[in-house]
Amino acid sequence: MFKYSVLQRMTFTAMMFALYVIATRFIMVPVTNYVRLSAGIAILIFSSILLGPISGALVGAGGDLVGALLVPYMGLTINPFMTLSYGLMGATPGFIMLLFRHFKNKNKIYSVLFFSLLLVIFVSLTVYMSISESVTLFEHEFKINLIGRIVAPIIAFIILGLLALFTYFLNQRFKKKREIYPKLPSPYQISFIVVIIEVVFTLFINIFAKMWIMEVPDFSVIFFPSLFLAFIYIPLNTIIVSYLCLLSVKIIKVRE
Repeated sequence: MFKYSVLQRMTFTAMMFALYVIATRFIMVPVTNYVRLSAGIAILIFSSILLGPISGALVGAGGDLVGALLVPYMGLTINPFMTLSYGLMGATPGFIMLLFRHFKNKNKIYSVLFFSLLLVIFVSLTVYMSISESVTLFEHEFKINLIGRIVAPIIAFIILGLLALFTYFLNQRFKKKREIYPKLPSPYQISFIVVIIEVVFTLFINIFAKMWIMEVPDFSVIFFPSLFLAFIYIPLNTIIVSYLCLLSVKIIKVRE
């Protein structure tokens, strides 16, 4: 989180608010009836890292309220539970940055946390696939046989391994840039935050909210398309937020 004057913070919060509404309501691609692809999460994470948890919460909650009024999704207007969820989602990145700001070797801590999260995801997926009879992906149900129980963890391991390698090389690429701009968050920091957002909010809190609001009978109808998109979102949002942070420290005067 960077330090700005009150006027700068208000101006940047308003800009992030407008960008978030545009990204989530006007520039998005519906994947299924319940899942959309947009740059909204990247903008929300960036605004919270840039301006802190309060501004991030305002962008998330306020953007959901205004967006629901302007462009209702599937006929749904304002829902307090979803608004609260997006407010918490917006506050989380800034809160994490504040929580670890006084730690030494922050980059090493974030790298360990990031790789630990990937391991937890792999183990959870392996256990889930071993006990489930079927999964629903893009409105089609697929039965899980013995081959599927063997192949699915291998595919998950490969995908998560590629994510780990991607983040490692992106972090190496940003090393010299972070020497020039010490306040620049590392890709490990951003990847850890992105994974937390995807797992806690996109894959659980928001899914249960949608199931309740839209009366979706089966958890997997939303979960597996969201999981599929999460593997796209993690590297994509890490790149977007990393370069937005780099751009911000280059063109915006940061107070010590």
